Amino acid sequence: MRRRTVPAVLIAGAILFTGACGLLGGDDKGDKTSNAGSESTVAPGSAGGTPGTESGKPPEPAKGAAPQVTMTPEDGATGVDLADPLTFAIEGGKVSAVKVTNARGEQVDGTLSPDGKSWKPKVPFTPGGQYTVSTTATNTDNQPTTISTRFTTQTLGKEVTASIFPDGGTVGVGQPVSVRFDRPITNKAEAEKAMKVTATPAVSGAWHWFGNTRVEWRPKDYWKAGTKVKVDLNLRGADLGGGAGSKQYKSFNFAISNVARISTVDVASKTMTTTENGKVVKTTKVTTGESPKYDTWGGVMVVMEKYEKTRMNSATVGLGKEYDIADVPWAVRITTSGTFVHGNYWYDKANPPFGRANTSHGCVSMTPEDAKWFYDHADRGDVVKVVNSKERAVAADNGYGAWNLTWSQWLAGSATKE
Repeated sequence: MRRRTVPAVLIAGAILFTGACGLLGGDDKGDKTSNAGSESTVAPGSAGGTPGTESGKPPEPAKGAAPQVTMTPEDGATGVDLADPLTFAIEGGKVSAVKVTNARGEQVDGTLSPDGKSWKPKVPFTPGGQYTVSTTATNTDNQPTTISTRFTTQTLGKEVTASIFPDGGTVGVGQPVSVRFDRPITNKAEAEKAMKVTATPAVSGAWHWFGNTRVEWRPKDYWKAGTKVKVDLNLRGADLGGGAGSKQYKSFNFAISNVARISTVDVASKTMTTTENGKVVKTTKVTTGESPKYDTWGGVMVVMEKYEKTRMNSATVGLGKEYDIADVPWAVRITTSGTFVHGNYWYDKANPPFGRANTSHGCVSMTPEDAKWFYDHADRGDVVKVVNSKERAVAADNGYGAWNLTWSQWLAGSATKE
């Protein structure tokens, strides 16, 4: 980028220099060869009337002369990077203050470096934004002078928007942080670096990608009950690859429940045992998937959502016309593919299957009364673990199955391996 040197004009006493507006980008119709507001001093020993020294370095400006300031980006620049700092080269003084305003006249928060050579915005600039910079410099006599420049930031060729869960509220100890992008991300490492998860108390964790549009963060082990979590999506200014970028720069806060609720479904004994903070609070008789056709997924699942009543149709899960049941009560979803813990009102009252036989199409069902108890107690993010199933563990991306991967497997799915 070509840089333009802008002389900072000092008005002192009764001396008034002409042509000053031309120095700030106006139409100077005066003498084009004049250098208003500054003096050229020929150092002793120099030749040809050209300022300089024997070493080739320019002399120190005369005492009282206006500082010469060069800012990058230059006045009128376009396509400026959103995260780039403003930088200053100055002769005869030091930049002492910088004020940046957007097109609405609002001041932009930022920090001037101690040496006065750069200014960085607290939050990256807005794409396609127009900004005005007022730079104050002081000379060796500590006399201030101010210059004004303008620039426009780059626009986004491919705008990316991320959605996040949880984005607030309270969740159970098994809930990962899940981020989904509306466009594929090719620079995954940059995306990871632009997103930060902070837990109180602190905990080790990492990101793991499921394809190019979904990434999740989980701790090495379940969250500790009562943990407070903050997620920073500092995506604005990040190079997400392939010309993609985002306007988002936002923080989210959520909490982990004070109750670590874990329900273990034992396919062999046909029971579900629920613990809260390690203490058994209820053991329920259940029926799970009929083997071998409809074995219930094994492994760890997480409560995703709840319905007081819902319709269950086998066609929606690829099972043809096996069933179509209206008003299934107290349904708690634990996989995207359609696994629920729910009430069962259509069972054979003369021969109840609960605790005796596995007769479902893969869900965990129980009496409506027991299902209501679980519905009332279960929160999003609570853990449901299925043991002694003949089916493999549910896939890590089928709902929130992150816990079915070992820690080394989880880290292998991170672009930064951190």
